[in-house]
Amino acid sequence: LVSSLISGLATIGPRFGGALDDAAHMFTAALDAGLEPAAFVERCKQERRVIMGIGHRVKSIDNPDARVVLIKDYARKHFPSTSLLDFAVAVEAITTKKKI
Repeated sequence: LVSSLISGLATIGPRFGGALDDAAHMFTAALDAGLEPAAFVERCKQERRVIMGIGHRVKSIDNPDARVVLIKDYARKHFPSTSLLDFAVAVEAITTKKKI
């Protein structure tokens, strides 16, 4: 039991469970700087920065993570403003759009 707990805690980081926190920090900084989602994505491309919380080997727009669906629905139902969530959804739409 202890080994399982330690193993789980040791894997939490930017790519394993910490992506949501890092994404919130990135998106908040972009919003505070007055960036539009498209400008934020372009800046990340130019700086070769990974956009945390976007992209997953298994989950996708067509196969969403149920936890994310629940969080989005809960936020939209219970909070008067969801500007950070709206920003994140806009970034997701830009980054997952099919390239022509």
